[in-house]
Order: sequence, then structure tokens, then C-alpha cells
Amino acid sequence: MDIKSIVQSPKEAIEQHWASVEACDVSDSVFSLASEIKHLVSEIKATKSKKQLCAKAFKAANTEPDLITSLKAQMQVISSELKALEKQRKENEQQLRTYFEVLDTADKLTGSKATDIPKQFTMTANIVVPPIDIDSVSVIEIDDKLSTDWDKYVEQHPNAALYHRYDWRGVIERSFHHQNHYFAAIDANSNIVGILPTTRLTSRLFGDFSVALPYFNYGGVLADNTDITQKLLGYASDFYETLGVKHLEVRSTTPNVCSWPVTTDKVSMIRPLPQNTERLGLELGAKIRSQIKRAQRENVEIEIGGIDLLKPFYHVFSINMRDLGTPVYSKSFFANILRQWPKLATIVVIKVNGRPVATAFLLSHGDMLEIPWASTLKEANPMSINMLLYWEVLSLAIRTGHSFFDFGRSTKEANTYRFKKQWGAKPIQHYWYYWLRDGEELPKLKPDNPKFALLIKIWRLMPVALTKLLGPFIVKNLP
Repeated sequence: MDIKSIVQSPKEAIEQHWASVEACDVSDSVFSLASEIKHLVSEIKATKSKKQLCAKAFKAANTEPDLITSLKAQMQVISSELKALEKQRKENEQQLRTYFEVLDTADKLTGSKATDIPKQFTMTANIVVPPIDIDSVSVIEIDDKLSTDWDKYVEQHPNAALYHRYDWRGVIERSFHHQNHYFAAIDANSNIVGILPTTRLTSRLFGDFSVALPYFNYGGVLADNTDITQKLLGYASDFYETLGVKHLEVRSTTPNVCSWPVTTDKVSMIRPLPQNTERLGLELGAKIRSQIKRAQRENVEIEIGGIDLLKPFYHVFSINMRDLGTPVYSKSFFANILRQWPKLATIVVIKVNGRPVATAFLLSHGDMLEIPWASTLKEANPMSINMLLYWEVLSLAIRTGHSFFDFGRSTKEANTYRFKKQWGAKPIQHYWYYWLRDGEELPKLKPDNPKFALLIKIWRLMPVALTKLLGPFIVKNLP
């Protein structure tokens, strides 16, 4: 492969593989790499000229010791610069070779393993044939006795999320000591045909309300058809009206679930994953690759594990939450998840000079790997460690056979939204539906609520040890 000709004429080189480029749409990466290499070649040429001039001056200065010492130092600096430039040029040329090798390999021409969205987010209005007679369907509140039937229903439903599994009920109860009310729709043959897991949160500070489900992005109503959905929601709202709660919040990624008031300011950011990390690097582009390389030049260690990494994870997470002005979850919450789902939960920790500075908590569900919690210490930001963290978790997702990566929830056009978008993530709309008791307004339990501005400012000034002590008592009532 003639790299020189590709650098000089990237358009012609691409056209030779046009069908592949059209399919995977990564031609920008080639142009960017070619431009970088051209610039590096120019810089190398200029640096070599400087070195030659310095060498000539060195020969002419054989009787001036001070000048010789100065020129020696200059030569060392120039040589170091030249070495770094040559190294960068070789790395970029190798990336360019990899790109065309990918195009030339038949089984890699299709680009990403998945070009659609995860099945969890597909619109499935009716999944049962023949349709169910809605009059024969009843709704009940269930307990652990029907947990197996509940999970069997979740396992077969294409739109089920990880958080629909029954064992999350125990995780929430052990971690937060909340009341959980799990509702199931039962047909005439005693089969579950719909579910709605809910958690009731009660406090003097934030009031009395219920959420399906709090703390997580997913876990709302799941049913065989829209009629069953309506029956579950109607039963739950009547149930909570009797208890006197202010509102019931149902989190969904499906529009037109019901006629309740709905908010649409949140989205999930989902990225289809390619077959390998080489392809991922090409798709991400030169700017992100350079930031990742910047971090890799530090004395970094990458650790991947489970509950054995809980201590460094929580150390970084609690500091970052304090800096954001957000009350931190208890350490036991994460321990409960890790113990409940040892094969699905993973922690990634990045250390610099042996000290944890960035971390991610990952959860696997089907063909998707989700990152519900991630943190990087502020002091590590100049080193681009946060970029390396996301490179590592995306690479892990590819190595473990996932087709999609879920960057988590964001507010549209917020900083986190733009950060995730640069990684190739696409938005999946959230629809949060609210049953409101008469006279109640839509809840405003959001960090951007001016009501909480002073509290957030004060929280940022508190010692981390104190926030770890007080935070769990506050955040348990923030959904």
C-alpha cells in the first residue's frame, strides 16, 4: 500500500473503495489523517533544516566553548522534537493503513455490527396474537411469590430493560428502605401480560410521590398491548390516590403511552458499536484520537473488575459528586448492585501514578452496555483522562460482544449531551408521564431548579467526608 500516494490524493484513494465508504461514512477520517500527515511531513522537513543549520554552526564554533555548549543544547532539543514528529507521523500512517485494510477485508465492509437501535427501544404496540380480551385481564399487586413468573415475562418481552427484573426490588429496599409496589396484569389463564414496578419515596423535604422506577433511566410500564398498559396505569394511579401521594412518575421511551401530562426534555444517548476497536478509532476521528493519546502518555493503569474495585470507584465518585454539588449515593447501594448482579455489573478504574482519578460503573443488558455512573477528578481533566475512560469502556463493550453502548441520560443540548454526541451517540427520546393528584403541579426536582441553587453552592464547599455521611439520607428521596 502506497501511503504517500494516499496522503497526496486521498479522494482518489477513497473512490477506489467507494461502496465501502458510502456504507460506513468514515471518509472524513481519511481526509483528516491525510491532512495531519501532510502537516507533520512539513514540520519534519522544517525541523531537519533547523538541525542542519545547527550542525553547520556547531562545526564553525570549534574555538568558542560557550557557543558549543549552547549549540549542543539546541541540537538535543531539535532532535527530541524531530523524534516526536517522526513517531506521530508513523502512528498516523499506520492508522491510515488500518483504515484501508478494513475496507479491503470483505467481512468488515459492513462497518458497525448494528445500524438500528437496540430492541429495548423499538415500538412494539402488540406482541401477542390473538389479542387479549381486556375485560378478562385483572391487575394485582404482587410479592416475592410471583417473582419467577414476573422475570419470565420480562425475559420474553422485547422492550424489557434490565431494571424490569424483579430483583431490583430487593436492591432498592436494602439500599434505601423504600416501599415498593409491583403491579402485574393477569389474563384469564393466570399468565402475566403486563407489569409496572413502582417505588414510593416519602420525605419532609421533597414530599410523598412514586416513581417507576427511581434512580434509573428505564423501568416503566411493560405490557403486551396498549389496552393492558392503560389498565395498569389506571390501577396504579387509583392505588396511589388512595394512599394520598402527590404524583406518580412513569419513565418511558415510548410516545403516546397515555393521556397524562408528559415531559420530553431528557434523552438517552446510544451508540452502535463496530466490529473492533481499530474501526472505532477511525470512526471517532482525529481530534478524539489525539485526546486519547494525550492521556495514554501519562503513567496510567487501567483496572477492570467488580466489587474488588468498589473502594476506588466510590472514592472518585464521591469527590466528583461533591464538586458537582450533588448528594452522593451510599456505598452500600453500589455494593448491593454488585452482589445482586456479579455477572452484569463491572467497574473500570483509571489510575495515574498509582492514584485513582477516573472510574465508571457499567451494567450489561442483552446487546447493550450501559454506563449509569462515571466520574473523573477535576485535577485529571488537563490530561484528558475522561476521554481515555470512555475509550476504555467503549473498547470493553466491543470486546465483550455488545452491539450498542448506552452513554446514559442527558438533557437536550446540555454539556453532557454534546460530550456524548461527539462519540457518535444518537438521542433516544424519553417520555416521562405524570399522574397528578388534584391541584398538584408537575414536579421540579431537578438540579437546574433555582430553588436548589444555594444548596448546591453550599454542598460544593463541604468536606467530602461530610457529604458521604449526609448525602445518602438526602439522595434516597431524589429520584
